[in-house]
Amino acid sequence: MLVHEFINKLQESLMDDHKNFGPYTKLEEVESWDSVGRLAVAVMIKTELGIELTAAKLRNCISVADIVDLVKEKLEG
Repeated sequence: MLVHEFINKLQESLMDDHKNFGPYTKLEEVESWDSVGRLAVAVMIKTELGIELTAAKLRNCISVADIVDLVKEKLEG
């Protein structure tokens, strides 16, 4: 999966309609970045990439780029 495809899946998982959703998007600005949103992201990452992330790791993320960094070994480009 390419990085931009992952970011699109991440945006879908969070049901976010930010027009400029990307690596520099601050997660605190995403309305659905709460415990349910983090669970949806964890499930998407497990399903799509086979990586299990703890809630603590996701909670420590500040931007979309931080989430990408957690899974970058499974992403292309």
